[in-house]
Amino acid sequence: MDALAAAAGVTSGALYSNFPNKEALLKAVIDACVGEPFLAQTESGTRPQRRAKLESLLDDYLSAHHSADPAGGCAMAALSADVSRAQPEVKQAYEHKLTALVERIADLLDGDRPDRTRRAWSTVALMVGAIVISRGMPDGSKSRRAAVESARRTADALVGTSD
Repeated sequence: MDALAAAAGVTSGALYSNFPNKEALLKAVIDACVGEPFLAQTESGTRPQRRAKLESLLDDYLSAHHSADPAGGCAMAALSADVSRAQPEVKQAYEHKLTALVERIADLLDGDRPDRTRRAWSTVALMVGAIVISRGMPDGSKSRRAAVESARRTADALVGTSD
C-alpha cells in the first residue's frame, strides 16, 4: 500500500483512511472501472446507438494504442492477475462487473440468448487475453501487432460488426 500511495502522490495515511487494506482498494477499483465507461454509456439509447458504442469499444480496446498504454488502459487486463489471488469478496465483485459487461454485450448481439451470451463471453476473454499477450511482446514487433489485429478480426466475427 505504501508504494501505491507514493505512486498516486498521496500519503499512505490518506490511502488507509479510505481503504483499510489492498483488498478494499482492489474492490473499489473493480467497482469503479471494470467494464467502464462502456456500461455507463450503454445504459440508454437506441439499439443502433448502443451497438455503435460496442463497435467503438472494440476499436479502442483492440488497438495498438491500447496495447502500448498499460497505464491508461483497461482495468480488466491490469487487474486479472491480482484478482486471481484475492479474497472471495474481491473475486465476487470482479465476477459481478464482468458478468454485467458480458450481459450488456450479449444484449446487443443477434441470435438466441445462449449463443449471444457465449459469443459475448468469448469476445471479452479475447479482448483481455489479446491485450495481456500483446503487452508481453516487444514494442513495435510483428507479433504484438498480430495478436491485436487477429483478435480484432475474430471479435468482429463474434459480434457481427459491419466491417
